[in-house]
Amino acid sequence: MSPINKLVLALTMFVYFGLAAPLARADLVSIAVTGPVAFNVIQGNMVGVQPGDPVVMSFTVDSDVFVNSPNFPTRGYVVNLTSFVMTVGGRPVPIVNPQPGGQTAYFVLRNNDPAVDGFFLSTNLDFPFPVAVNIVGLTPIHELDFLVTYNNGNVLSSLNILDALGTYGTSDLSVFNWSIGRFGNHGAEYNYQSITLSRVGGAPVPEPASLSLLAVGALGLLARARRRRANKAGVRTSDA
Repeated sequence: MSPINKLVLALTMFVYFGLAAPLARADLVSIAVTGPVAFNVIQGNMVGVQPGDPVVMSFTVDSDVFVNSPNFPTRGYVVNLTSFVMTVGGRPVPIVNPQPGGQTAYFVLRNNDPAVDGFFLSTNLDFPFPVAVNIVGLTPIHELDFLVTYNNGNVLSSLNILDALGTYGTSDLSVFNWSIGRFGNHGAEYNYQSITLSRVGGAPVPEPASLSLLAVGALGLLARARRRRANKAGVRTSDA
């Protein structure tokens, strides 16, 4: 097979399989929450944590991996548990991976529900149920709650997390709950300060128009190669 035919074959296969596969990989979105400790009575590695100590929680979600609630204007994006990092006064709070009972941890967006917007971390799409975390040095699993609600229904424009990129502080803040405890009893509470959603990944893939151009180019190269071979054959025949 000639080099030009190999090139044409490669381009054709790229176009064919590129069109057969998904045309774009969804973006990864990072969620980062910050604030100070309000109070803490949890033991283990939390001993010594004082009010005012910094609290940071971060994780990523795939903008294309979500579940819409059939009951409320909420959408849950599946949390990448391996990306979850939380520190309280510099002390780690690891998330339980996998979650107990095979539950899924979601980062949920609320849009006009019914006239408020917000975010919560939950194993439920409709309501903020806690996710399971470990306290280093303590055996029992603890519960992490996170919820922020804004009484302005225009904070979010849709349930698409890519439309929600940005930083949200305490302006128009209605309710928040950021805490760790057991059985609904808070052993530690944290004052919400801000949440930032930012795009952190996603490889660009050619759009259908680009793939079509490659196909046209491949066909053009093939036609040109055939014309050259035909011309050469014609010259040899006339010289004979």
